[in-house]
Amino acid sequence: MAAQSAISEEILDNRRAQLQQANARIHSVAAALDVARLNRGYTRVEAPISGRVSRALITKGNYVNAGQSLLTTIVSTDKVYAYFDADEQTYLHYLKLAKEGSRASARDTEHPVFMGLASDSGHPHAGVVNFMDNQINPATGTIRARAVFNNDEGQFLPGLFARIKLTGSASYKGILIEDKAIGTDLSNRFVLVLDDANQVQYRAVELGEKLQGLRIIKSGLTASDKIVVNGLQRVRPGSEVNPQLVNMTSTQKLEQLQAMQARLDAHFPDTQLAWQSRLTSEFGG
Repeated sequence: MAAQSAISEEILDNRRAQLQQANARIHSVAAALDVARLNRGYTRVEAPISGRVSRALITKGNYVNAGQSLLTTIVSTDKVYAYFDADEQTYLHYLKLAKEGSRASARDTEHPVFMGLASDSGHPHAGVVNFMDNQINPATGTIRARAVFNNDEGQFLPGLFARIKLTGSASYKGILIEDKAIGTDLSNRFVLVLDDANQVQYRAVELGEKLQGLRIIKSGLTASDKIVVNGLQRVRPGSEVNPQLVNMTSTQKLEQLQAMQARLDAHFPDTQLAWQSRLTSEFGG
């Protein structure tokens, strides 16, 4: 009609303005629809992580405000962190080992760490150190570190008290035995073993820390040695005996060590726990 001059320019301009206004209203309604859909999506609250929820703080029918009303709390349970503080001397000890090349720095390598809860004997739970702070706290003289543990069974809860044990030296091979098999000779520690002729032999040993109630022997013994675990006061080096073979430790403790080894293997295939699981000599009665 405009091309044929059937309507005036004024009417044409009015019609064009009305069209633009109608298109603007369409876009406004579409935007309002998108906002309504978005707001409807906010009515379904989805947890950003998988875990265990606490009690509901808001009951059905109450009004809530975005960013203000706390509905509940949730904690992740597949992995848990254990924070601990090491004193300055311990930090300097590990720093020296790293400089000597006998133990890599915890900043570069995930070192094994063992945890014990209040109800545990020893430190049966294995994890890794995955964080070390960058400064010493001048108020306490300690440095903060963090270990991570798998929690597939859900037995660890946030807030539990835990004891942490770290490897304090470079890797070495050792034997695990019971403390009752260790004797004291002046300032020396020794173990009595049997040779192929069942004669008692004296072995000076170097002791390490305890692991799951067993004593680590750093040197002086081999895995094939038959160790006297009972009756040390009644036998002497060079005497011949008639041994009764028994297990060095209980089946339960052995299973705990094997479980610890399995957890270590998952993170450190080259790490081996050495324990005395073979039959050893006992003199009882």
